[in-house]
Amino acid sequence: MRFEPLDGKRHDRKQFDCGVQALNDYVARFAGQDARRGLARTWVLADERRIIGYYTLSAHSVPRAGMPPSVSAGVYEEIPFLLLGRLAVDLAFQRRGYGDALIAHAFRSTRDAADRFGIFGMIVDAKDETAAIYYEGFGFQRLEGDRRRLMLPIGAMDRLLLPQS
Repeated sequence: MRFEPLDGKRHDRKQFDCGVQALNDYVARFAGQDARRGLARTWVLADERRIIGYYTLSAHSVPRAGMPPSVSAGVYEEIPFLLLGRLAVDLAFQRRGYGDALIAHAFRSTRDAADRFGIFGMIVDAKDETAAIYYEGFGFQRLEGDRRRLMLPIGAMDRLLLPQS
């Protein structure tokens, strides 16, 4: 198994089934289009052709006014983030830690991007309250005015990525 960019010719997108039709349709029909348009990048955890899970990242900005009070972002009206737009694990592989592995890889991708240009952190739109609580387990904080939109600053991400001693 390895992480790699989605390749429509190599990866079997049609067989992926996470139990949520919109997420299945996205990887099967729209992820390649978004990549060609420069709108999002899809990373898969794959075993040869079989997609175990995937996530997408894209550039995003959030109004400073919605940031949690603990966030200090200077005078900028819009704060730059990477958006974790979608995250899904095939039903055959759920509840085995692959979602956590996908998020950890997304964190490393975000950290790599932040080393090259300004990114305050990662934003995620949780699909429901259960997902929001899952993301809070990684340290994501809810934005004011939108209980399902959460953010994680780079500094908090760095602490998660450091090897535990």
